[in-house]
Amino acid sequence: MNRSVFIGDREYFPGIARIQHEGPETDNPLAFKTYDPSRLVGGKTMEEHLRFAVCYWHTFCATGGDPFGPGTRIHPWAEKGDPMDRSRERVDAAFEFFTKLNVPFWCFHDFDLAFEGAGVADSEKNLEQMVGLARERQDATGMKLLWGTANVFSHPRYMNGASTNPDFAVVAYAASQVKAAIDAT
Repeated sequence: MNRSVFIGDREYFPGIARIQHEGPETDNPLAFKTYDPSRLVGGKTMEEHLRFAVCYWHTFCATGGDPFGPGTRIHPWAEKGDPMDRSRERVDAAFEFFTKLNVPFWCFHDFDLAFEGAGVADSEKNLEQMVGLARERQDATGMKLLWGTANVFSHPRYMNGASTNPDFAVVAYAASQVKAAIDAT
């Protein structure tokens, strides 16, 4: 893997270098001991067999909340007041993490990459902006998108389902989200 480490306007994980294969003898906790991306196994490299991806929503959006209370994790990329500024910072933090972890792929949900807008048009505009930025980061780093999808389950509007909802306005909203996610990927 020859992807370069990405650092945006701010370094979110200082002191962490790119994670490399160092073998089973290493005592470095930030090294691959068994996984060697270039090692051939059955005629393919380990990287070809093991398509590791970082899940954007769990890694960069989750705050540690559960049914008993709100989240307690405060992310440095979530400090700005404007939602789109936070989205941009989160993309930079994510691509720094992806490239330092030295994995080839990432995946996302639409409204984890970009904040949901006031309606369908605003949401699509926000997603288009963030997809453009993510593509720039992919081009700069060699990272690849494994998959992207629409989050049609977290918002209360989907309490009765998305495509199976008895309210056709909800079905239409879900369809617009799915179409935008397909366009994004």
